[in-house]
Amino acid sequence: MISKATRISLLMALSLSTSAFALAQDAAETGTIDQVQMGDVWSDMDVSVPEYTPEVSSTSVAMGNSAAAVRGTGDVNAQISQNFDAAATATNRLRGYSAGSAAATTTSYGNAVTGGTNYGTNYTWAKEQVASGNIAASSDIELLGGATITSATTAMANISSTDTNFGNNYADQYQYSSADVEAETDADMCCDGYAATFVTTAGANATSSTGYTTTNYNRALQTTESGSNVRAVTDVYMNDGTNVTAATTGFGNSATVQNEWGYATLGLEGAPTTQVNGADVDAQTYVTLDHWSGSATASASGVGNSALISNIGSDTVIYADQTNNGTVGAQASLTGESWTGETGVVTSSAIGNAATATVCNYCSDGAVGGQINQTNSGSVYATGSAQTAYGGAIYGSATAVGNSATLQSVGD
Repeated sequence: MISKATRISLLMALSLSTSAFALAQDAAETGTIDQVQMGDVWSDMDVSVPEYTPEVSSTSVAMGNSAAAVRGTGDVNAQISQNFDAAATATNRLRGYSAGSAAATTTSYGNAVTGGTNYGTNYTWAKEQVASGNIAASSDIELLGGATITSATTAMANISSTDTNFGNNYADQYQYSSADVEAETDADMCCDGYAATFVTTAGANATSSTGYTTTNYNRALQTTESGSNVRAVTDVYMNDGTNVTAATTGFGNSATVQNEWGYATLGLEGAPTTQVNGADVDAQTYVTLDHWSGSATASASGVGNSALISNIGSDTVIYADQTNNGTVGAQASLTGESWTGETGVVTSSAIGNAATATVCNYCSDGAVGGQINQTNSGSVYATGSAQTAYGGAIYGSATAVGNSATLQSVGD
């Protein structure tokens, strides 16, 4: 019998081998963190629902080293070093009958740093993030069905992020990875009622910074070792899907800044953000739907090096040197039918080096500038396929680019 009572199944497996919080709101303004992890970390969660359940959530997180330097208000000054040489593995299984809403979140990091403040100045120096070994995250979804289904599977060797509002941000990160990184999502279901979204991400080195009404200075030095691999795969099968989206991303190095109302820079003149990727990067998406209604989307994106900065209302600058030596590939496919004549989309994109600086100046005279240097010696390929017997419209695109650089101003 289907239960009419509200049942919430919220289960979480969390494996944190080394965790530190350098600065809290009432703590000292200056802190130093040194972390070394040489043993394997593993988290596993298995959630089974034998009957209809209104809400189901399953989370599995494995981290080698985790450090945070944050304050509610005031200044932050932190220096952080992390070394990971082991295996970090997160596995997550969500299975059973059906759910009103179902969510599966699986995350595996080698090293992770978070910094930031409000109404103050944030100095976060990720002096060293070094990762080797293996980083893996996998999600397995075997529900009969659900009204809405969401899945996020993420594996990264090194990640560093800052968030500063109404102040100043100075973030400098050094990241090195020789680790093999893999993220995989496997979904096998009957059907969904409204929407199903599956997102899979694998990356070696990632930095990000967000700011609002903030002067935002950022620099990153990122290297992935030749011979290492970054692989992301999403494989979805459904008998009857409604508004199904599967998106897969793989990258070697990524540096991102998103700012509003304040001068922002990624890299400095004479001291650029430098990215060198030697890893082979592969992103794959496979979607098979016996029938779909609404929309069906399969996308795959692979990037060797990515540097992106965007700002609203103030001057924006990028200084970036990018070198890609690894093979970068993306593959996407959609197979199935839409008896009601709906839309299917397949996109595959692979880029050796990508750098973009954007300023939105509708309400200001903010300008964009800087210098971008790019060298690609790696092979880049993108493939896509769509096999459908019935459908209203099918859109497919495959794009492979060695180097891509854009400086743009959006507005008057």
